[in-house]
Amino acid sequence: MPSYTLKEIPADIYEKTMTAAEEGCRSVNQEIIYRLKRSFDAEDARMTALHARWVAEALESGPARPLDWAALDAAAARGVARAKARKAAAK
Repeated sequence: MPSYTLKEIPADIYEKTMTAAEEGCRSVNQEIIYRLKRSFDAEDARMTALHARWVAEALESGPARPLDWAALDAAAARGVARAKARKAAAK
């Protein structure tokens, strides 16, 4: 199994890791692997939900139809407008 050495761990993260490992009856190595796995599992779940939403939106949009340049330009403009709106809302 591959191994990796962590370097220059911030003190606060190191202390939290030590405490969490003790509370979970795990070694520090086991705690780090446990937390990495949880973060990747959460990311996979978010992506699965996002993909499911995209499929649902595609199915709800109606039957497939040929794409022309005007429709492509309109779709791109809608995407840019949505991205700008999200960026403005995040500020």
